[in-house]
Amino acid sequence: MFRTRSQLPVEYPGAGPIFVNHFSLSPESLSDHNLLLRGHLAAGHDTRWINPKQNSSTSQARVSPTSFTFRPPKITTARSLRNFAEWNADIGRSDDVFNLNELEEFKNTDLDFLTARTAVKRSHSKESLQERASKRRRLDTASLRNVISQPHVLPSITLASTKKSSVAPYSKCKPIPIPPHSLPLPDPLPYTRRSWVIPVRGSLPWRHATSAVVLQDPDDLPEPPDPNTHEEIAWTAAALASFWSFLLLLREKSPVGPLGLSFNVSGNVASDSQPAYSEISGMGAQPLTFDNGAAASMVSSARPVAIPLAFIDHIKIYHDAAYSMQLRNLLDAWSFETGKAGAPKIRVLKGSRLVLLDERSKGIVVL
Repeated sequence: MFRTRSQLPVEYPGAGPIFVNHFSLSPESLSDHNLLLRGHLAAGHDTRWINPKQNSSTSQARVSPTSFTFRPPKITTARSLRNFAEWNADIGRSDDVFNLNELEEFKNTDLDFLTARTAVKRSHSKESLQERASKRRRLDTASLRNVISQPHVLPSITLASTKKSSVAPYSKCKPIPIPPHSLPLPDPLPYTRRSWVIPVRGSLPWRHATSAVVLQDPDDLPEPPDPNTHEEIAWTAAALASFWSFLLLLREKSPVGPLGLSFNVSGNVASDSQPAYSEISGMGAQPLTFDNGAAASMVSSARPVAIPLAFIDHIKIYHDAAYSMQLRNLLDAWSFETGKAGAPKIRVLKGSRLVLLDERSKGIVVL
């Protein structure tokens, strides 16, 4: 409780206003009568005190130019300051003393799970081991001239039978036309010849066509293209020899008309005069500027850069244009047998995208 004296307005020259303010540090409240009495005693003279009624719309009400009332501030804490011990005094059993055993246990602070060791069971399935082995596979960059038996060029055999083929056409995916061709392809003219290109090592110079590599380790198994791990055909020497034997048998007893075969061994890609090519869309590839040693690394890379067809190891299968889709289905169905008891057959060309060429070796579709 304290008082202050201030200057009255001009219209009350004879009065000497005294303002008495009361502040309470405890939640207890005094009646208005006791507050006025204490204010009267604090003022120290016989000034008549007025207790104006509080206005409900505001915390301040004005009765006259010299009388005001305010709602006194209150301490909202539940603990009284009177219960705290004096400074440097013995704390004893005051309210500011707490026992840790009496406190409630904290929640969500058990961090034992961070240091607990959980045994992780590692599964070494056959699929996972093959995937790990494929990352460490070594590629064969030597010449493939002696991998397939000679001769490497076999002309078509004239077949006396004119019976219509019973082989179903290939329809597992939609063909991608190579400009200027478009779908649907027109029916070919009689005696029109075409060829399927089977990549052996390298990347064909047409977009979306499947590339191929040759594995060096004789214990490796061939693998069809897989979008999740590798997008190329992984050949082995044994798989190439087996595939060539299948083509020779198909040529002799062809259910899809006369067939011609050729195994094209790539040229010397490390030659200083050999340009390097980059894969583009459209009908072929365009030369780029590379260092002399850049072309030598193309064959050994896991995903070779597309270069002209003459510099890629590949197999061509010449056939009548009317049987292109039936022959494609036979190629997809061919499987390689490892010769081991219980070992599954491997369809090396499953999921691959091959290129169909016309008589001038120009691309027609990728299928």
